[in-house]
Amino acid sequence: MLELGSLNYLAIALAGAAKFIIGGLWFSPILFGDLWLKETGLKKEELGSPRDALLTGLFICILVSFSFAIILQMLMLDLRSAMAVGVIIAIGITAAQIGLSFPFEGRSLKLFLIYATQCVAEFIAVVLILSLM
Repeated sequence: MLELGSLNYLAIALAGAAKFIIGGLWFSPILFGDLWLKETGLKKEELGSPRDALLTGLFICILVSFSFAIILQMLMLDLRSAMAVGVIIAIGITAAQIGLSFPFEGRSLKLFLIYATQCVAEFIAVVLILSLM
C-alpha cells in the first residue's frame, strides 16, 4: 500500500541530485557532450542560457526519483530486484519510448545510444540511493 508519509524524502532529493549530476556529466565535454552536439546538429552558441533548462531538469530529476520511490515502496523489492526493475524501466520503457521517433526523424543510432545509456546510468543511481537509504 502506498504511504507518502513513509517515503524517505532526503533519499529522494539526493537521488534527484545524483540523476541531475550524472546528466550534466553525460552531456559535458568529459563524456558525450561533443558527440551529442554533432549528432543533434546543434552548436554551443545556439544553446543560449542554460538557467531555465537546468531548473526544469532538476525538477524533472526529482520527479523521476519521487516516482521511483513510490514504485519501490509499492513493490517492496530487495536491492537486486529493485536494480532489475530500474534497468527494465530504463531500457524497456524509457529508452524504447524515446527511440520510437528516431527512425522517423532521421536521427542517428549514436544519438539514441547516448540517451538510452544515460537513462540506464541515471536510473541505476536513483534506485541504488533509494534502496540503500
